[in-house]
Amino acid sequence: MNRIPTNIKVLMTAMFLFAGLIIGSIFLNIRGIGSFGANLSEILKNEDTEKQKNSDGISENSCGDIDKDGLCDNEEPLYGTDFLNPDTDGDGFLDGEEIASGHNPTIKGPDDLLSNTNDPQAINITAKVSTLMAAGFYAGDLSASADPAVYTKALADINDEIVIDGIRALNPNNIPVNKPVFSSDSKEAQEEYLKTVGSIVQFELWGKLVNEPRVAVNKFTDFFKEDQQIISESQKYFNSNSDHYRKVINELNTVSVPPAWLDVHSQILFNLQTLAINHQALSQTNDDLLKGSMAMSNLMSVYQDIQPILVTITKKIKENNLNPPNGKLWALINSLTNDF
Repeated sequence: MNRIPTNIKVLMTAMFLFAGLIIGSIFLNIRGIGSFGANLSEILKNEDTEKQKNSDGISENSCGDIDKDGLCDNEEPLYGTDFLNPDTDGDGFLDGEEIASGHNPTIKGPDDLLSNTNDPQAINITAKVSTLMAAGFYAGDLSASADPAVYTKALADINDEIVIDGIRALNPNNIPVNKPVFSSDSKEAQEEYLKTVGSIVQFELWGKLVNEPRVAVNKFTDFFKEDQQIISESQKYFNSNSDHYRKVINELNTVSVPPAWLDVHSQILFNLQTLAINHQALSQTNDDLLKGSMAMSNLMSVYQDIQPILVTITKKIKENNLNPPNGKLWALINSLTNDF
């Protein structure tokens, strides 16, 4: 595994803080980042060699195409290609040729059509930013001698890419849910709904979520250890959690919803979608640290949203003079909200 040069680590940390997306304490023990460091050290070491080649008469084309693959250097990050490698996926075709023919230059055929790679969850944010930073360094925008205004704008542009890609990749709506099937607002229908959803919340969610924030943070930091077995266990943990929350979503999709409870039902589903997609992204942290870090931040937010929903449910039960769901969880919440 290649290690990230110290100056790049500092630069990326500053960008994380600027974006407000990363939990600072989680990064205290980071020592290396999988693919983010791939080829960067060699790129920086070979700077003088490349400059010498250019000065010897090997000129770039009008749009700046260092590797002569038919893609401009500023286009390469858009496709996730290596701007120093004319054939990123090593399949014998230039990157520019593949784009022109509707193929993905980062995936070997036969299943490499661009139409098959539009899934926002497939975006590797770390790899994309790595390429953007290297391209910015070569263009001079991120060099030590760059004009401060140019340098600041280049960082801001890269930061914008991180934010936009993060929003796309971690959008809870990437996890599909069914349109609700409505019942009625009769007392009987509402209590039937509460019986079913109350059981799901107590046994499928609350018991799991009590300890999950602490465990999730520990599993996340395990990605920065050099023990592959520990990393594999973290991947399995987050994948298992994602599968669990998708299962709960499917259970809720079968429940008939009284119109009076649609807002609560939608919020529960949205939080489940958030849990599912961010756990899925966390399972990929070893390959995409930036996406995993954003996902960890998102989880911290959704954990804080769960308890208010339970209180809202209890308040609606009292307002509508309904019988609460059975179970110790609801008895506890009811006792804590007696003054509402």
